[in-house]
Amino acid sequence: THQGGIIFYLDGNGGGLVCDISDLAPSQWGCYGTNIPGANGTAIGTGMQNTIDIEAGCTTANTAADRCANSTAQGYSDWFLPSKDELNEMYVNKAAINATAQANGGSAFTTSSCWSSTEFDGVNAWRQNFYSGLQSNGIKGSNKKVRAVRAF
Repeated sequence: THQGGIIFYLDGNGGGLVCDISDLAPSQWGCYGTNIPGANGTAIGTGMQNTIDIEAGCTTANTAADRCANSTAQGYSDWFLPSKDELNEMYVNKAAINATAQANGGSAFTTSSCWSSTEFDGVNAWRQNFYSGLQSNGIKGSNKKVRAVRAF
């Protein structure tokens, strides 16, 4: 654990990404039928900007990005919804994340899908299945798991 979460990515320059030890409430991605300008970053390092863009373009409360952006888990307030590739990195490190989360009072990833902050189109956004590892688009109006991420 480090700075409020579980390390799942190191950038090679002393920084990286951590995920929260538990899921937030299952949520809709939000703003079904609306394209969100800028929320299309897929790479590691784009989740925060995607979340900022989602918050600016979708004022619906309690969406996946909104829950992350407003989280104060572990005393930190700079959480965001991970990008497609950040979420996949979490899947790759799922076993270590699950063990560390459970050892620290958190929850393991289930077989359910989690939302990424990467929009597919006005109706769909990218999600990650934590059983198969499959990434696919899902309807923004459906509830999926949400796991917040922060950079350090």
